Amino acid sequence: MKSVGSVIVSWDFSHGKDVGVLLVGKQVNGKVEVINAYQGEEAYELYCRLTVKKKNQPGSFVEV
Repeated sequence: MKSVGSVIVSWDFSHGKDVGVLLVGKQVNGKVEVINAYQGEEAYELYCRLTVKKKNQPGSFVEV
């Protein structure tokens, strides 16, 4: 099992026009391979977990 790597996360929340989507992928031989896809409320909850800084936790990107 590989112990170091990275993933690509992409999302599209079009503010009520379509169902929100969050994709998780990885690069393999120069191409992106989708590992998982989430939609709707589950996608938005995961997006928030990944991007919203918890209080007293350094190193996150977005502060609430």
